[in-house]
Amino acid sequence: MNKISKILALSFILTGIIFLAGCVKEKFDAPKSTAPTVTFSANTTIAAFNQLYADSFSPGYGKITRNIIIEGVLVANDESGNIYKNIYIEDSTGGIDIAINQSGLYTTYRVGQKILVKCQGLYLGNYGGVPELGYTQSGAIYFMPAIFMKDHLFLNDFPQAPPVPKVMTITGLTTAALSTLVRIDSVYFASGDVGQVFGVSTATATNRTIIDVNGNSLVMRTSNYANFAGKHVPNGYGSVVGILSSYNGAYQFTLRDSNDLKGFGGAPPFILNEGFSTTGSLDLFTQYSVTGTEIWVQYLTPGGVPCAKMSGYTGSNHANEDWLISPSLNLSQYTNCKLKFQSGMKYGSTGDGSLRIMVSSDYSSGDPTAATWTEVTGATLPTGADWNFVSSGDLSLAAFTGSNTHFAFKYTSTTSSAATWEVTNIIMKGTHN
Repeated sequence: MNKISKILALSFILTGIIFLAGCVKEKFDAPKSTAPTVTFSANTTIAAFNQLYADSFSPGYGKITRNIIIEGVLVANDESGNIYKNIYIEDSTGGIDIAINQSGLYTTYRVGQKILVKCQGLYLGNYGGVPELGYTQSGAIYFMPAIFMKDHLFLNDFPQAPPVPKVMTITGLTTAALSTLVRIDSVYFASGDVGQVFGVSTATATNRTIIDVNGNSLVMRTSNYANFAGKHVPNGYGSVVGILSSYNGAYQFTLRDSNDLKGFGGAPPFILNEGFSTTGSLDLFTQYSVTGTEIWVQYLTPGGVPCAKMSGYTGSNHANEDWLISPSLNLSQYTNCKLKFQSGMKYGSTGDGSLRIMVSSDYSSGDPTAATWTEVTGATLPTGADWNFVSSGDLSLAAFTGSNTHFAFKYTSTTSSAATWEVTNIIMKGTHN
């Protein structure tokens, strides 16, 4: 082969390589993504859809037979494991919980995703009194079969920025905000919860309590399957973001993941702050009756003040000894501890001894008379002339520094004298070491 022929052959080879390289590059170019779109629109708001349950199906469940389409932005899914086989969507009017019998929903249904739901053929019921969309099984509302998703759930566009949660207060929570994303500021965790894990491994779900600056409380539920269940409840003030729910009329709160805890850290603002705001519950306190049939109970006064109430009078005076006992407090972490509370009383007199403040470092549980208690004096108490609440003033507990300290309100009555006591806004403060 002469020189010119070699040059021509080499040119053909190079041209072929360039051509093939171009083909290979084009063959493996990533395809452009196309946003999912729908060709229909919502015809009902989520609030109106929830009202359908109240009007037609409450307290059970029912099949949706009309062509109802709702649209919402997804605000919570099952990514962290704290929500199980459910997604939550909301529009400007309200939110709805959609139950789907499939795990890993977050891989398809991302936070910020717009979703349209064709509700006809599904079932609308409730879980703990909160509307839930799904299907039915064994005579109750149940998860929608996964095979139904393609016929009822439709993505519209790519996920956008997550929606901004509604800022609310514990006392300002409303049923209209159920199943929506909510933010509550300036709260802290109950002293008995601080340092504990969010979700106990031996329980399906664990309750922790958040408290605001006025002592109002709200239960936070954490599944033991949550990927943050083993993290410890923090000290200090902060904000919480999550889904507002309710169970049999009592509000509850669910974090989507640990990033929904904002700004916690440092020393707690109070060692304990109790206002007995949970209906029917003494919250962190326990009652123990040594004698008599009457006991301490949670009570809402005619003026709307939640409190713990004790009276030995039921038709006539009865002899009683009843204790209202705090949770175990680790005072070894504090100095200059002080206790303050408000109390109201009637049918007794100042200094009659029917209510005493007691402190113990060796009480564990059960009968308080088996432990050693010291009375703390100096509290300002009401005269018994009316029901007006009186502040006790600061009572020094500086002498008590143990890691297992309890304080208690000891009530006594006789067949000749039975005062009625109401106690609330119990606050213990100290300087953190």
